[in-house]
Amino acid sequence: MNTSGGPVWVAVTMAAWLVCGVYFIASAFATQRIQSKEAKGERAKDSLLLLGGYVFLFVQLPAVELWSRPFLPAGLREPLGIAGAALAVVGLSFTCWARATLGRYWSRIVAVKEDHKLVTSGPYQWVRHPLYTGLLTATLGTALAFGAWHGLIGAAMLWTGFIGRAHREDALMAARFGEEFAAYRGRSGRLVPRL
Repeated sequence: MNTSGGPVWVAVTMAAWLVCGVYFIASAFATQRIQSKEAKGERAKDSLLLLGGYVFLFVQLPAVELWSRPFLPAGLREPLGIAGAALAVVGLSFTCWARATLGRYWSRIVAVKEDHKLVTSGPYQWVRHPLYTGLLTATLGTALAFGAWHGLIGAAMLWTGFIGRAHREDALMAARFGEEFAAYRGRSGRLVPRL
């Protein structure tokens, strides 16, 4: 996305995504080997949905008028753009905290690692999928910061992908950890804390 001459909140949003992405890439080398993972067909559907979502979220096509048309009234673009940038920064910070807490058990796919332990500390004490909670918050914030239809479509695709992944990960963890996971599920929310 071309942010030269664009609003500062768009630049802040892009910088937050860049920092989070660099952190994830750098930390990916210190993970356990995969012991079991979901079926290849599920991974392929998941990858297409998430890749498509990120393309819609971030790629601007000025030549396609509907793609880049603002969905916010002119008077709301700046305040909601600033709020969106704040949501993106908060969401991505939460995602990085969750990634750091998960440590060597993180995987880019739905999988169980060798010698996998159930992580219930840090943000995992409140929600079972804080990585997705943070990413859902960040994608909504990014759509607001950009203020164009392509961002909303991308956020909706990513929400569909992340929520589906959270359900599949719950099933995989339930099969791996049995009663320990059942007790954890009873005291934690999937994506938002239990009240």
